[in-house]
Amino acid sequence: MHIALFFTYEISAKDWLVSGLLSREIELYKQILSKADIEFTFITYGSDEDIEILSEFKKIKVIPVGKYLKSKNKIVKFIQSLFIPFRVKKELKNIDLMKTNQLMGSWIPIILKLLLKKPLIIRTGYDLLDFSVKENKSVLKILFNYLLTLFSLLFSDKYFVSSANDLSNLNKNFSLIKNKTIELRPNWVNVPKEMKDIIGRKKERILMVGRLEDQKNYQSVIKNLSGTELGLDIVGEGKLKKSILDFGKENNVEINFLGTLDHNMLLEKYREYKFYILYSKFEGHPKTLLEAMSQGCVPLVLKSQNIMEVVDHKITGVILENEKESLNKWIIYLNENNNEFKKLSMNARNFVVNTYSLEKSLDVELQDYIDLINK
Repeated sequence: MHIALFFTYEISAKDWLVSGLLSREIELYKQILSKADIEFTFITYGSDEDIEILSEFKKIKVIPVGKYLKSKNKIVKFIQSLFIPFRVKKELKNIDLMKTNQLMGSWIPIILKLLLKKPLIIRTGYDLLDFSVKENKSVLKILFNYLLTLFSLLFSDKYFVSSANDLSNLNKNFSLIKNKTIELRPNWVNVPKEMKDIIGRKKERILMVGRLEDQKNYQSVIKNLSGTELGLDIVGEGKLKKSILDFGKENNVEINFLGTLDHNMLLEKYREYKFYILYSKFEGHPKTLLEAMSQGCVPLVLKSQNIMEVVDHKITGVILENEKESLNKWIIYLNENNNEFKKLSMNARNFVVNTYSLEKSLDVELQDYIDLINK
């Protein structure tokens, strides 16, 4: 069986490496290669350097197509991308199945599906159309994302989403598409067999992980922590780094930027903390939240539909109804009530183990391949 995996548009294996995500993103495919007689071809948007980065995986061939996207103009680059299927179709003529894990760039495997008559899986980590509306993107951008979703639904053989809320939104917004079943395939976590003891973890430093952008709502967290003894440690990079730091100084909240960490180092970092905050204005199905919970962190999260699929208030974490509800109140309570903290910590970990483990996702992934190829 030979699977062609298409990277997210403009993302390369080098991007995975630099951002520390390579080990996490490649883990599922490593497990598949060890378990089944399957080969992969990765279509990346980098240079020949991507071939070297992934060279240790003998059953993964890499086709870097970044050389075909030379323009800095987004519209011209998009037009150039439309010719990529015709440039790579000979190299992909013997594949059995195509898959992409994001909508951005899905037009390339869709065109190849028409050229090669091969089945196509499209899976999304978040609802691109919904995000573009919430981010107040231009009308043209929202229209593009609507059409991209529409065509992806029409031309994919299987269409997967990572959350029940995304599933509901798509069924509602694209109800006119008949005979198209959208299925749920949540994110997974490679859960360690043993968890570091929660005794001795940092209780007055709070961990956040994510891009330093407006969506993640860092400034509201800082405002919430103002006047407390709590400090904030942030893993991630982004354009708002200076403004977040300045806002922290204005509100007397000590902020440490930990930069980007290799995924394995990040998993170790979670184990140093009692509490993990996710305060995003909107989210998909966040892997960092699942990872933190799997390492025994108690999550304190701002209420939203997708987050409520993962965190059950006072069972597997704490859900804040709004940005004004005190984080400090809950942290003091859980620091003073160790049995309650232990209960939430263990419940959080067990929920992730039982619901989002890599082993469960691996079996489902393989069955999806088999179902389509034998269709």
